[in-house]
Amino acid sequence: MKLNLRSVIQITATIIVVLSCLIYGMYINGIIEFRILSIGDMNPYGGWSALKSAFMDLSYRWNGFSRSIALTTGIAVTALLMGRFFCGYICPIGAMQDFFKYVGIKLGLKEVQFSNKIELLKYIILISVIILSILGMGNIVSPFSPWLAYLNIFIGAKFKIGTIVLLLIIIVSLFGRRIFCRYFCPLGAFQSLLYAVGPFKIKKSNCDCSYCLRDCPVSEQQRLSKKNSELSPECVNCLKCINTCVKGTEGFRLNFGKKPISKKTYIIICISIIIGAYILLPLFRGTSTAQAIDKVENVRDGIYVGSGIGFGGIMNVEVTINNKKITNINVVNHRETQGYYEEVFREFTYEITQSQNLNPDAVSGATSTCRGFINSIKDAVSNSIQID
Repeated sequence: MKLNLRSVIQITATIIVVLSCLIYGMYINGIIEFRILSIGDMNPYGGWSALKSAFMDLSYRWNGFSRSIALTTGIAVTALLMGRFFCGYICPIGAMQDFFKYVGIKLGLKEVQFSNKIELLKYIILISVIILSILGMGNIVSPFSPWLAYLNIFIGAKFKIGTIVLLLIIIVSLFGRRIFCRYFCPLGAFQSLLYAVGPFKIKKSNCDCSYCLRDCPVSEQQRLSKKNSELSPECVNCLKCINTCVKGTEGFRLNFGKKPISKKTYIIICISIIIGAYILLPLFRGTSTAQAIDKVENVRDGIYVGSGIGFGGIMNVEVTINNKKITNINVVNHRETQGYYEEVFREFTYEITQSQNLNPDAVSGATSTCRGFINSIKDAVSNSIQID
């Protein structure tokens, strides 16, 4: 079977994600001492996660773009200017659904047509997720995330509710088209809203039929009537319909405003925006203020307990202080998300015990966990202070 450009990009993106997760899993388990990307680096909801700190933490200070916030920004800019390219070409969950739909076809399974009306559900989910993030309750919905479950499978984390959701998506994908993208994905809903107001559109050309949409991943054929001249924002921009119609005329065309563009140009622009944002934005970082424990007066030696509020709620740590230096940090209890907290606890414990700096740089995509862990350590240090 000859692969088209879209399939090549999907496979390449999936391999990068899976390989990064496998290496990261070995890294956080101490098998190797390096990583390519962390779970946080690949978190497309990174910009949303920062909402909690920005709205709920009075001490919050902007410290530049993390990899995850840069990814969120790249996806958002692409969706606004060029539509849902991320959904159609890069998203591993989307590629997974396309693959199992292909498997279902090869197995001869009868396709089930799902109603377009239910697609409103993902916008309700989007609003709910944003509100919960702002209120600091994102940990309520994170266990259900198939994206997080997908990544955690490859790092060796335990199966949770999200894993069951992921398996259900795979099963339904054998019979239907992109069930998660159409009905449940808040990131897809977010991109659809931006796509709707942006300049990029896919419009009907000279043909008056809809044969080009027969293989559409999200069933655009069900929406298109003779009155409609362009595809809806539910389109994931797979560009399967940008072909010569069986009637010998042009079926659909790509338009940026009033100017037509080619498929190749479209793909190059979208990849450039996403990769450019991901690489360049993290270069603009804020200046962190170092705070060394040896600068804190009246610190007493001993073992002290401190608490802080992370992504999952309250966490407690035990901090051992010897000769006015932190020599050990032990996490007593927490409810942080798998795939995120492991690197934070490991890296911060090492950096703080080595440098005695109480303000290390945050781990990408795990800002809330970082702040909760640091605040719990600072709380323990404050409990060690002798009051004269």
